[in-house]
Amino acid sequence: MSELRGVLAPLSALAGAPLRLWRLDGDRWQLVAGEPAGLDVPRAPRGAEGNAASWLALRGSPGLFLEIVSPPDAGRDDTARHVLAVVQAVLESERATAALSGELAARYEEIDLLYSIGELLGRAHPVDEVASVILREVSAVVGARRAGLRVHDEARGVLRTVATLGTAPGTVPEEVATDDPDAVAARAFRSGRIETGVQPGWVPGEVVAVPISYSASGQASRVIGTLALADRAGGGGFTRDETKLIVAVATQIGAALENARLVSRDTDRQGLEQELRLAHELQVRLMPTPAMLRGDADVAVRCEAAASVGGDFYTFARLGRGRVGTMLGDVSSHGLSAALIAAEVLAAVGIHANSTTPPDEMLTLLRDSLADELEKTEMYLTIFYGILDPTAGRLVYASAGHPHAFRVPRTGGAERLDPTAPPLGLVEAGRFGRRMVPWHFAHDLLVLFTDGLQDHANDTGERFGEARILARIETDRACTPQQLVDRVFQDLADFGGPAADDRTLLVLRM
Repeated sequence: MSELRGVLAPLSALAGAPLRLWRLDGDRWQLVAGEPAGLDVPRAPRGAEGNAASWLALRGSPGLFLEIVSPPDAGRDDTARHVLAVVQAVLESERATAALSGELAARYEEIDLLYSIGELLGRAHPVDEVASVILREVSAVVGARRAGLRVHDEARGVLRTVATLGTAPGTVPEEVATDDPDAVAARAFRSGRIETGVQPGWVPGEVVAVPISYSASGQASRVIGTLALADRAGGGGFTRDETKLIVAVATQIGAALENARLVSRDTDRQGLEQELRLAHELQVRLMPTPAMLRGDADVAVRCEAAASVGGDFYTFARLGRGRVGTMLGDVSSHGLSAALIAAEVLAAVGIHANSTTPPDEMLTLLRDSLADELEKTEMYLTIFYGILDPTAGRLVYASAGHPHAFRVPRTGGAERLDPTAPPLGLVEAGRFGRRMVPWHFAHDLLVLFTDGLQDHANDTGERFGEARILARIETDRACTPQQLVDRVFQDLADFGGPAADDRTLLVLRM
């Protein structure tokens, strides 16, 4: 009405007649604009019978009337018609301006909310922090005293609460099953629409739950969580405009949450990769370099894990008077759990390996040390341990189910060093047994490898096979151990195919 009050006086001057605007409130008349003609209080407008005024209803404004007091000799009808058109236009302009202002105010809230959410998209924040910011911003805009934001845990089939507002700890469940028929948030998740209802014991009054959706590029939209609001500050239920605003920003909320989830996953992945790199470095350091046997033996070894760490392992030991202990093993899996078992084996060997411990006793000590861990993890391992004695000209060994151990003489085919007992972890007791074979220390080769080498398959599914390994060793047996290891792995690379298991090859000549 401010604009109309401002133009009523100029219109009165142009019309040459006093103009007054009245509102009928029930049975009581109130002067809205215009001079009260010297009266201290508004008076009721005179009707048409007064002959001194025209009393006209304003179109589109129920209860509003314009009084035009015209001189008797004036063209009352013309004056009334023209003035009414101007007043009508001013009122409609005010209504349009008010509506536009309201729309702009609503849009401002929406834009401001979108801006706040957009800031989250450009930063790396944890999911719970992003959810807390979103909850605070949305609740402030719509005037919700209580709110909760949940994300979908697909693996467990639940909506996990990641942020709450205005609720006491323990009031709202940490998780809500997606098929819960009584939870308003679960219904919104299933239907993909706004749902309303009550949650006795959680929050007072009506709850409005809005599904939060996310759509990756080129993919269909999917519901990834829900936003629940309750206890409206103004009382009553949330208005249509308020819920419309929440729905309008739900997609942006989904994008912010998904971005935070991906950032968290990437951070976790980077952290895991760093931990695995450290674990790999630690595992490499646990296994000695061939240089430690320099002067007693010429040895080469290559150990490649299918992942960052693996279950293949080896070690050497100087046992005095030129004697050398050599061990190679293969845990029945690969990855971190297998690497932990391998690390325990190497630690135990470091404790028990000495000049007085024969190979079979060493395996017995290892079995006893690892019994609880192997039973708990349901793993087993094959392991070969041999002691080469240049003075006696022999190899004494014990093998817990390790089939890939060979003596390759100066001429002739490779001689398999058969296992002397089952793998560690498959039997709880029993003797390991040991064997002795003659050894020519100028010419014989000790060749040990794991099944990841022979079981390696190319792109057509063909296995590399033990025969290829032994053929290369036998053909090039005059070469150094390092040359033999390099040539076998070059054959493997030429064969093609991805590594599916850990692969280790050890070649030793005294």
